[in-house]
Amino acid sequence: MRDQTKVIIGFGCIWGLIAFGAMLMGAFMVLMGGYDDTSPKTLAMILYGLTILPSCILAIWYRRGPATWLIVLSFISAFGFIYQEVHQPSTTRLIDRFWETFL
Repeated sequence: MRDQTKVIIGFGCIWGLIAFGAMLMGAFMVLMGGYDDTSPKTLAMILYGLTILPSCILAIWYRRGPATWLIVLSFISAFGFIYQEVHQPSTTRLIDRFWETFL
């Protein structure tokens, strides 16, 4: 394995730990009832947080499967996060307050 590949997998593992921590914090907020998250965003957040680190570790031995999963995961995550923004009430968004101020 080339040194460049080891560095990329190392960065992926670090990012996987960060995503896992963010997923735990987000799950805590969802469980406490502070947010009105949609199901696709919750699923995307859980999959994103739980599968990046194992995929990067598996990428050391098997390249094709984890690479395919990470590509599929990016589409699932993008859909979930964008879906949340589309269906979120827009009254508290900063950009809406900006346009109300200047129009």
